[in-house]
Amino acid sequence: MIIIALVSPTGGAGRTSLAIAAATQLSMLGRNVTLVQADPSNNIEFQLGCASRSPRGLGHVILQGESLEQVMNTSSAGFKLLPFGEVSIAQQLAIDRVLMEQPQRLTELFQKDDFAEDAVVIIDLPRWPAPWCQKVMALSDLNLITLIPDSASILGIDALLPHLLESRGASYFLMNRFDSAKVLHLDLWTLCKMKLSHRLLPFYLHEDQALAESLAAGLALADYAPRSQLVEDQQKLCNWIDAEIG
Repeated sequence: MIIIALVSPTGGAGRTSLAIAAATQLSMLGRNVTLVQADPSNNIEFQLGCASRSPRGLGHVILQGESLEQVMNTSSAGFKLLPFGEVSIAQQLAIDRVLMEQPQRLTELFQKDDFAEDAVVIIDLPRWPAPWCQKVMALSDLNLITLIPDSASILGIDALLPHLLESRGASYFLMNRFDSAKVLHLDLWTLCKMKLSHRLLPFYLHEDQALAESLAAGLALADYAPRSQLVEDQQKLCNWIDAEIG
């Protein structure tokens, strides 16, 4: 089993839409993919075009020992989906405590038979430094850190870097929502290359209004705007991931 963690130093970096695109594309490449929402915002099903959220999910597995079989389902794109589930603030805090005090619970979770030996598990994490991030990255084989070209995202790199060195897997940074026509974006891209060297992927995901429109329409971007530059970018990224994980 291969675990891929998607994390970012700021909110709004497009992790969830990227996680869905990666799960979809890797499934098309023949991978056995399970997409896990580890973000309590639990909005991944809306982005998949569902009318409502699943009331139970990963949070209830961790906190109450819920059966994975009962909360996991299969998306229309062919990958398995484990939503977070609806939790109260008190439950969310309790889940965080479990993760901090009993980190072995995550290890035990991914050892369950519901995750096949050949599975590629993509985990959509909340923004750094939520407890989910540190505990999942201790188990992951590949960390993909999404950045956006703004000062908050770039400044967040320094706080994140020391923890990446402690992570089990390799870590790479990806620039999302990039517009090469904007001078600021180009300047921040250059700064990231200087700071991150080979850890910054040599391609980026373009900013595309069609993504927001496709989410509003409840359609995958590839179906809504198949000729979008962003669709091509996502395919390039997934081909890279496929080669990286072997």
